[in-house]
Amino acid sequence: MSKKAAIPAVLALSVTLGGLAPTFPGLAGPASVVSVQAEGLSKQEIVKAFLQSKIMEKTKSAATGDQFKIISEEADSETGTYHVRTVEQYNGIPIYGSGQTVALDANNNVYASFGNVTQKLARTIIPTESEVKKEDAENIAKAGVASEIGVDELKTYDGLDTELTIYPYKGKYYLTYLVKVSTSTPAPGYFHYFVDATNGEVVNHFNAIHEVDPTSLTVAQGRGLNVFGKMQYFPVGKDAATGTSYLFGGSIAGGSVGKPNIVPLATFDARRMAETPFILLSALFGFTGFEINTKSSSNFFYDPAAVSAHTNADKINKYYQGAHKRNGIDGKGTPFISTVHIGSKWNNAAWNGKQMLYGDGDGVTLGSLAGGLDVAGHEITHGVITNTANLTYQDESGAINESLADIFGELAEMYSSGSYTNPSEWEMGEDIYTPNKAGDGGLRSLKDPRAKSLPAAYEMRDNRYPDHYEDRYTGELDKGGVHINSSINNKAAYLISEGGTHNGVTVTGIGASQTGTIFYDALTKYLTPSSGFKEMREAAIQAARDKYPDKNGQPSAQTKAVIDAYDAVGVPGE
Repeated sequence: MSKKAAIPAVLALSVTLGGLAPTFPGLAGPASVVSVQAEGLSKQEIVKAFLQSKIMEKTKSAATGDQFKIISEEADSETGTYHVRTVEQYNGIPIYGSGQTVALDANNNVYASFGNVTQKLARTIIPTESEVKKEDAENIAKAGVASEIGVDELKTYDGLDTELTIYPYKGKYYLTYLVKVSTSTPAPGYFHYFVDATNGEVVNHFNAIHEVDPTSLTVAQGRGLNVFGKMQYFPVGKDAATGTSYLFGGSIAGGSVGKPNIVPLATFDARRMAETPFILLSALFGFTGFEINTKSSSNFFYDPAAVSAHTNADKINKYYQGAHKRNGIDGKGTPFISTVHIGSKWNNAAWNGKQMLYGDGDGVTLGSLAGGLDVAGHEITHGVITNTANLTYQDESGAINESLADIFGELAEMYSSGSYTNPSEWEMGEDIYTPNKAGDGGLRSLKDPRAKSLPAAYEMRDNRYPDHYEDRYTGELDKGGVHINSSINNKAAYLISEGGTHNGVTVTGIGASQTGTIFYDALTKYLTPSSGFKEMREAAIQAARDKYPDKNGQPSAQTKAVIDAYDAVGVPGE
């Protein structure tokens, strides 16, 4: 993050246009000259000029800001601020994993910025002309995925996205096609293939799956028992002509009586069922599984896992809309798609870039994962992260990714219960973990991470999850510790909400509602793809200051809680 003091927009302009080299935020030259330089410039031009000013070596193109492409803008009417998210590009081609966020105050001063800026990019020689066709790159990726999931040919998949991108890898820049392939059967995956666009070679590939470890239908109310035997009521779609009802409905949250916000819900079965399958929604959603339907006159659905997944998606959508005014995963009302019965006794749940995937569990370690409301919130939040900060799923940024999914999963569960005041909810997956053992907590504990053990192969202190930054995992397993190290940020979130003394630092909690506001604003306004623990701390502090400003030079109770919590878990400041 840049300096804590507001950075005048004209500073960036004086640097860019005048070639000055400031040593502190106040160096902007005579005020009269500055005001003339800034006159008539848009917010977008100010942001680009500021980012360009962070490039130490100037080139002929330094004043253009062409290295930075604005990908999203958001005005916060409550604070009067303006938030811009950018990605770096080279000759118009985006650079994978790059990104910056810049915030302007009501006077167009830059008061916060996050994300590293690539130096000497304009002097770097990177090929920009593709010698490989897009379709050929996709076929190369599909062949690789087929080999990974054990099929001769990848004939069906849930989604395929391809983008020409510059890929920094092992000290070099490659012109690649980034091919993302989403699968649910025969194995779930969110495969990323970087295919060299000059020769067709695979530069790198990995499975980035995020794990826990308008039809003719009429609107109707369905019902059914969830995996815990509790009756649930939910929106479904009914074909009046055949009397068949489908797990396709709309989650209504927010908006007005005349114009409500409606996010479509669709829940599918990954296995072929005995009756002839209907595929009404497959073309609409691009999903290759089978619909779940019933001919019950009362619209009763007999699949508890499907009922749980469908109702939990509805509850998570209502949390994001009610607590954060977010209209679905991407903020634009894209459907929530869930798929149950993945694999055989699969002990996992996942977000594959397109939909939520739930295994049935083995009945010993895990029950049906569709039953966990916080698990659903975790997986859906991975989709929210993809559509905002897009945190890279590796090392520290991957740990922040996993942690935020845990945090919002717990907050959504509390919100749905109607109470933000139950500290016992700070356990991930407690409803589905070891179903035959009562009261043994969940997969991970946000309240007390070290209460959960880890395999000895990770060589962690006492074979426990870390709750301090100095104890973090630094090896290569678990994609660099994305699940293991998430516990450090989880503990900070718990302390911010509930308070407590940890490592000699006492934190006064501010409650779950304000904690959720701070982390949501940090995610959507400040974090970038490469953000790690230090950036998470700075983003949370800035988000707290936005909503709860300092008074008389002293931080608010909310900001102090954030500072104290990150001190308690050992995440360093500037």
